[in-house]
Amino acid sequence: MKCLDAPNDAARLNSGGSAEQRFAARVRLALDEFADALPPGTLQRLALARKAALRAQTLPQSRRAPVRELATAGVGGSPRFGFARTGFVFSAIVLVGVCLAGLYQFEQERRIQELADTDTAVLKDDLPISAYADQGFNAFLKQNP
Repeated sequence: MKCLDAPNDAARLNSGGSAEQRFAARVRLALDEFADALPPGTLQRLALARKAALRAQTLPQSRRAPVRELATAGVGGSPRFGFARTGFVFSAIVLVGVCLAGLYQFEQERRIQELADTDTAVLKDDLPISAYADQGFNAFLKQNP
């Protein structure tokens, strides 16, 4: 039961390959030498074990899940739910945008109202012109409504 790569292994042993390659070649040659001395029952069991390992390594086509089923597994397997999810995300983004625009508008109205209240207070008050020219007058108005 010699392996087909035995001449290559002997060449690897003699050539200057890496230490791992030389070690693997020595192990393969040693296994090949003693494989002929194994009883036929052991060889049959080894052959059966190899076939079972190869069978277990590849899954049959029936046990593999198609990609489309995996892609829609979380939404019930129907592509229309994918569209509904996209619509939900889009509507959520639009809702957040509308809320931000409303908040901006509210803050602008509040700022305009504050300026209007300050202007009204200034116009109702009988202050001399020099008070309006004072640098700290605006700060005074904000502290004392």
